[in-house]
Amino acid sequence: MDLSGTTLFEQVLIITFITTLLAGMLSLVFILIMHFLMPKKVLKTYFKEPHFNAGEIAMFTGFPFGYMRTGMFMTALAFPSRGKRRGVENAYQLAPVWYCKVSKYFLYFFVPNLALLVISGLIVFIHYELWKQ
Repeated sequence: MDLSGTTLFEQVLIITFITTLLAGMLSLVFILIMHFLMPKKVLKTYFKEPHFNAGEIAMFTGFPFGYMRTGMFMTALAFPSRGKRRGVENAYQLAPVWYCKVSKYFLYFFVPNLALLVISGLIVFIHYELWKQ
């Protein structure tokens, strides 16, 4: 990719967008791995009523929403106060410490990366839409 004909702003913007996009794809692979490593005790204890209703249980069981369930439980395991609304604030006690710590570090990486991806994507879109005029 030849960026020699672009301004420094455009170079930084394109590199930031592509880097965060690749990091986002890598995050999806990581969630896939964590999905298979999810502690079964947590799922058996908390992935049922009254924590989830019947429709949510059916929806979050299969592809692709099963991975969303993994993200939800990773958030509750990493930050127990985030699970208070569903009543899963004590789920971290059933999970291994390493899983909770890995979930916390992953979220520290994932949330800012996602925010940067959205912001840089919007700036790229706005910049090149204005450039066309």
